[in-house]
Amino acid sequence: MKFNVILFSILITGIIGISGCGSENKELKKEAKGIADVMCRSMEAMKNLRAADPADSIMIHKLQQDYERVESEMTILYEDFRTKYGEKTTSKEFSEKFRKYLNEAMLDCKSLSKEDRASFEKGMN
Repeated sequence: MKFNVILFSILITGIIGISGCGSENKELKKEAKGIADVMCRSMEAMKNLRAADPADSIMIHKLQQDYERVESEMTILYEDFRTKYGEKTTSKEFSEKFRKYLNEAMLDCKSLSKEDRASFEKGMN
């Protein structure tokens, strides 16, 4: 009887521990996806700004505002990320896992150059 209680306790603890680890990975993937989305929009805004006609000051001003808005959003997102994960962000294992998820998420970005895409693909390995 005592053995069953101990075995049951170990199984429950293991299940909770494993499910907790899995949800952290899902949460970290979600965070990486959000950051990748903002990074992609930033790249798109910069690409549009570079492609704009320098003589069209109204368009340049609008594109600069778009870029600044996206950069501001990215800053807030990174601050929230650092606040949420705190000391974990200094861990090599955590950073590698996050970088892998970020590289994977960035591959969905349509604004990537061939060189950037190759770099993100390489970073997944």
